[in-house]
Amino acid sequence: MRTDVVAGVFLILHLTCVSWGYGQEEVDSLQQIISRDHRDTSAVIALNSLSKVYYYAGNDSSIVVGQKAVSIAKNISYHEGLSKAYYMLGLNQHVLGQFELALSYYDSSLRCSEQTNDSTLLTYILKQVGKVYSDKGDFTKALDNYLESLKIRRILGDTLGAAAVLNNIGTVYWRQNNYDKALSYYQQTLEIEKSMGAFTEQASTLGNIGLIYMSLEDYPKALNYCLNSYNLLDSLGEQCRLLYPAINMGQTYLELDSLDEALQYLQTSHDLSVACNIPEGGCQSLYSIGQIYFKQGLYDLAEQKWKEGYELAEEYDLKTSKMSLAESLFELYKSKGASDQALHYLEITFKLNSELFNEEMTEQLTTLELNYAFEQERDSLEFQKQSELLSVNAQLDQQRLMKYVTIAGFMIALIFVFVIYRYYRLSQKAKSILEKKNKTISEALDEREVLLREIHHRVKNNLQVVSSLLNIQSKYLNDELAKKAVLEGRNRVQSMALVHEKLYQSENMSQVNVKEYLQELANALFQSYDVSEDRVRLSSQIEVVDLSIDTTIQIGLIINELVSNALKYAFPDTKQGVVSLSLRKVEGIHELEVSDDGVGIASPDDLLKSYGYRIVRSISRGLGGTITMQHDQGTFFRLTF
Repeated sequence: MRTDVVAGVFLILHLTCVSWGYGQEEVDSLQQIISRDHRDTSAVIALNSLSKVYYYAGNDSSIVVGQKAVSIAKNISYHEGLSKAYYMLGLNQHVLGQFELALSYYDSSLRCSEQTNDSTLLTYILKQVGKVYSDKGDFTKALDNYLESLKIRRILGDTLGAAAVLNNIGTVYWRQNNYDKALSYYQQTLEIEKSMGAFTEQASTLGNIGLIYMSLEDYPKALNYCLNSYNLLDSLGEQCRLLYPAINMGQTYLELDSLDEALQYLQTSHDLSVACNIPEGGCQSLYSIGQIYFKQGLYDLAEQKWKEGYELAEEYDLKTSKMSLAESLFELYKSKGASDQALHYLEITFKLNSELFNEEMTEQLTTLELNYAFEQERDSLEFQKQSELLSVNAQLDQQRLMKYVTIAGFMIALIFVFVIYRYYRLSQKAKSILEKKNKTISEALDEREVLLREIHHRVKNNLQVVSSLLNIQSKYLNDELAKKAVLEGRNRVQSMALVHEKLYQSENMSQVNVKEYLQELANALFQSYDVSEDRVRLSSQIEVVDLSIDTTIQIGLIINELVSNALKYAFPDTKQGVVSLSLRKVEGIHELEVSDDGVGIASPDDLLKSYGYRIVRSISRGLGGTITMQHDQGTFFRLTF
């Protein structure tokens, strides 16, 4: 079973300064500078550095120190220090899940950095703003900020910083389930990080690639990448960064049904999320722990973990995690039969899904990426143009020649494109005309089928009316011969009505199921003559054959006459017997047989002169067939056509 949870993507948090690996001596030195109560730029720099140290240590004092840095920097109008202080406060609020407050601090930092023209800090702010929007589920704004940050980093020659942004862009596409694009960005990132020996960043990217393979359900490959990521960070001693690799390991083992190993890593990740104060990691850990309990049939424990995670996601507005947890609670309550609770969480799931994954957002992401690619191409062309202008005097003759060749080639290409375009327009026009004609034909065929079905329906209804009138008329006749003739006429009408009834009920308006029609016709005749199956039994052996509608009607009339004749004369009084009916096709010849084991025909000459037999012979000739009769032991008729 694939885990649909949004697993932990640990994005690289690059700061404007150097690595956070401060020793205790450096911390003490910073605190001494602050304790001098100097309210100058050195105090702001020290406060910002100490805020960063506390931030990476998971110490809430980072916020207090950052606010003090803001206060001093404002008083002395130190814009560079103020920008960095706001940036650190934004980082702290982001980790705490206070997204709107984080965006407010980043906006303040952005305005200050614009006054100081600090392009390096600007790239970090844009990247962090993009990450906030990504965590909020607003992928369009996330990609917009990431691409702007990437553009500036490349201008500055910040290769490793550009790799970090590529990693973040890959995460946007991963969260949109565009795994091919995400994997492409992650692999670009990994190549840069390997070339620069950036081990911490490599660990992050390895984990992200592992998540892609987890999403693609290639769990052995996912486990390999996640394990490499976890071991690399563990060797570097970066405990808080182990949170998301631990989640990834747990989820991979969960998919491989190694529940004990999965639970071990996920409990570790949950402990780290609490210790490092990372709510999103806590939500993801609780989600996966709940999955383990659900698999083990421990539904109460699963419910407890999922509810705890859902409340945490709701508190910090973590939409992606909230959607995954709501979906799990829906499945849990559905399995328990708690329909009201299941419906509640299902509605939440649908609402969040529509917010996070919609076509408009996907189109906006594509547009942003295309715009960025266009700007890159435009910048590249401008640079190339400047280089050519520098050497224009030395290469004038060559450029003229190239210009003429280019113009000629352009004209040829233009003509070629025009021809292709003209051909394309003509083919599109022809295609459009053909589609319209096909549509008209299709609509005409549909109308014809509806009309034909209605005609068959009305013919059947009219024949039923005639049959009913004949039946009513027979009740007012005293002459038995006349009454008998009317009833026989009614049966003939009913045999034709039955064909039309089968036609308008059939999917194929050009054919009738002959076997089904003849069987129903024979049964209807038994009912019409009030013959009990206990006294006279019907034996039918009718093969599935293809007959036209006209032929089917004529065969129905023949069977109507022959079966009616058998039921009327072959079994007088209480005599018992069998009426047999068969239809088959042998070597392209249809054979219809109707027989009975009754008293036989006393006077064959009278039969040959009867009206019913004359109908049979007339229809036989119309079919181009021959009919034979035997009457020594019962009566036997065979029609070949």
